[in-house]
Amino acid sequence: MIELDRVSFSYGEKRIFSSLSLCLPDAGQVAVLGPSGCGKTTLLRLIAGLETPDAGSIRRPERVACCFQEDRLLPWYTARENVALVLPRSARRDKARAARLAQGWLERVGLGSEGDAYPDALSGGMKRRVALARALAYDAPVLLLDEPFRALDEQTHADMLRLARSLSQGRLLVLVTHDERDAEGMEILRLGCP
Repeated sequence: MIELDRVSFSYGEKRIFSSLSLCLPDAGQVAVLGPSGCGKTTLLRLIAGLETPDAGSIRRPERVACCFQEDRLLPWYTARENVALVLPRSARRDKARAARLAQGWLERVGLGSEGDAYPDALSGGMKRRVALARALAYDAPVLLLDEPFRALDEQTHADMLRLARSLSQGRLLVLVTHDERDAEGMEILRLGCP
């Protein structure tokens, strides 16, 4: 379970959260909605442990998988190698096995033929899908997705949303989105401006 207890957080003089308390379940799907600048990304960064609250406390699992708004792919690694980075150590010890597993994740996101491509050779939408494949491949009880479908055409967006939702069964999916349609059937957490 993820629990924020009276969390306050600011960027310099800009207050983002003031005494925010919430509990998220061990498993399920939560869509975080709200206007730009209301703290959606900051909330995910706090949950992931990438930011420290100014006050209050956060209880979270030790491991979380993240797909950020930026692709954050390592440019000197191929698409397959970028995905393989997050595989369990036991799988990475066997390079052939790691390559097969990573290739399988690329195939799930429709990039089976791009395993040997470096990020600079991929389109923006392809990079988004490699980043999503990497997040999905990481074995963690929490999956944090921060607008992961931007730069995707409508059909690919729908396919990747369906994939993420199906592969998050048994763990907690927290999806930041501006698209209300993405949130259909999910628990909704709405953030307002501070």
